[in-house]
Order: sequence, then structure tokens, then C-alpha cells
Amino acid sequence: MLILSRLIVKEWFKSLIGALVVLFLLITTTDLINGFLQGKEVSRVLLEYSLKMPDLMGKMIPICCLVASLFSLNRLKAHSELISILAAGYSYFKIYFLIGSCALVMVAVQFCNLGFLEPMANSIKRQEIAKSKKSEGRYLTRSSIEGGKFWYKSHDYFASFTYFDRKNKSLQNFEIYFFGPDHKSVKILKSSQAIFTKNNTWSLKNVVDLSSLNNPIFPLQTSQPELDLSLYEQPEDFGEFEADLTTLSFFKLYQFVSRLSKTGINVGEYQIILLNKFFLSFICLVFALLPVSSIFNPNRRSDSFGKNVVQTLLTTVIFWVLYSSAIAFGNSGTIPPWLATGIVPVSFFGFVLWTYFKNRKLSI
Repeated sequence: MLILSRLIVKEWFKSLIGALVVLFLLITTTDLINGFLQGKEVSRVLLEYSLKMPDLMGKMIPICCLVASLFSLNRLKAHSELISILAAGYSYFKIYFLIGSCALVMVAVQFCNLGFLEPMANSIKRQEIAKSKKSEGRYLTRSSIEGGKFWYKSHDYFASFTYFDRKNKSLQNFEIYFFGPDHKSVKILKSSQAIFTKNNTWSLKNVVDLSSLNNPIFPLQTSQPELDLSLYEQPEDFGEFEADLTTLSFFKLYQFVSRLSKTGINVGEYQIILLNKFFLSFICLVFALLPVSSIFNPNRRSDSFGKNVVQTLLTTVIFWVLYSSAIAFGNSGTIPPWLATGIVPVSFFGFVLWTYFKNRKLSI
């Protein structure tokens, strides 16, 4: 039995490596040629390509798991090895379990890629590439969200906020620190919420005003329920800060979302970013097991390889369409984040289990 297990594992990983190499070469050739056609320097093209790889691998790995199962089983059928394996007493469950175990290796690889390598690449990308001269002039420093708040620097003030609500165009727990030409603090405004009204005007709620900070007297503190304040930023500008979430590793992102959820605000969009890393890894297992149902027709004559390819690819397209739609509903707040990210992968995994038990009963 150990020899048969080694044979299945060898064929699966051989097909996996072949699929990865082919897709890698296709993507590499296309991306590099596109970069050179744009007239970029060689070092710039190679840097951008390297920083894209984690994101590209995140899309390639699930497809390669599916192709590995499809082609490895077809190769075993072509040489009548699958029939011999089943005739030797190797059960259908063992084949499912073995391919699932191989897929779990890729699940771990995918999780490390999405949870750690991709954020690292995004961080470098924002530091070396994504900062344009225009944004550098407007935001001299980007947000630092590890402490639980977004921070940014504009012309004559620093500002921070806990959460940006795109739907209501409001900033939660907004604070702004004004400084003078001598770079000394002048005034601090703290508010529970800042709501965009028109042009560049924001309405601050429950405001605490600390003034005379640059004078040799004790600071003056006043409170007022509402204050209109003119900022250089508009709601579209604050959406830029959400990109910094992609630079956080899985555990730092989890800590940030946990702290933010304690404030009582809606963190559904951030939870979806976090849960995507888990379920996009779980998809590798689902994709690897989708074609395994073909083992119930071990004879190649009774099972067309082309038919299996079409059915599997069609199922994959349906999967991604449904998954993208569920994520869109989750981002709009129609369904909870767990349901948005998990319903499609779990449903397809349930389909895999249903197919297994149905065919197992028919084969007995």
C-alpha cells in the first residue's frame, strides 16, 4: 500500500509542478514583455514583476491544484494503473484522503503566501512604487495603523481617525493637530465624528478644542456640540488609506480588526479582507478534490478526459462568479462577512462530499 500511495503522491505533485511551471512561464513572458513595451528600465520591470508574484501566485495555486488532480488521475487511467490500484484493495476513501493531504500542503503554502508574502510585497510596493509625486506632496507620511488608528500629515496639520465610513462619508474618532510655520503645536481638535458636508467642509461632532498651545500660558479648553472645519481632503482621499491594510500580515491584521470591532462600528469590509486569506487557502483543497470523483469511472474508455476537463473548468468558472458575487454582497453589508467569504467554498466542499457518498453507494 505504501508503494501505491507513493505512486499517487508522485503523480499528483509531478502534475502540480508542471502546471505551476507552465502558468509561471506564460505569466512571466506576458508581464515582462508588457513592461518592456512601456519603455521601463530593466530594473524597474523586474522589481514590479517580483512584487506582483505573491498576488499572481495566490490566483495560480488553486488552479494548479485542480489541474494536478485532473491530469494525475488521467495519467493513471491512461496506463490502467488506477484500475490496478483499486483492484489491489486501495479504497476510494484512501485516494480522496491522499489527494486531500497533498492539497493541504498547498493550503499551507497559499496561506503563507497570502498572509505574509503578499503583505510584505505590498509594503515594498507602496514605499518604492505606489508613491507618486502628487501623493507625496499631499500626504508626507502614510498611515500607521498598528496602534489602532490611521494617521496622516497634510499641509499644516496632522490628523488621525479610527475608521472611515464610505457609505456615510464620515470619520470616526477624528483628531486634528495644527502646527505653525515654526513646526510647533498651535491647536488640537478632538471629535467623536467628522461628517463630510460639501466641497472640503467637514462637520465635527462633540468637539473638544485645545488652543494656545504655542503660548506661555496654560492651554485653553472649550467644548461645543458641532463645528464646521475646512480640510484639504475629500472622502475619496480617505479611501486611499484602506490600501495600507494590505500591507499587514495576517496576525497584525487580525489584531487591528479585533481592536476596531471593540469600538462598536461596522468592520465588515475589514473582516472580509481578513477572512479572504483563510478561505482563499481553503479553496486549494476544494479545487484539488473536485476532479477526484472521476475515480469512480477508472476505465478511460467509459470516461472521457475531455468531458472531465470541460465539466471541471465550467465548475471553476461558476465557483469564481459565485464567490465574487458573495464578496460584493458582503462589502455592501447585505450579508455577514463570514457568510460572504465562506458560503461558496463550504457549499462546494459539501458538493464534493455529496458526490463521494453518492458514487460510493452506487459502486458498492
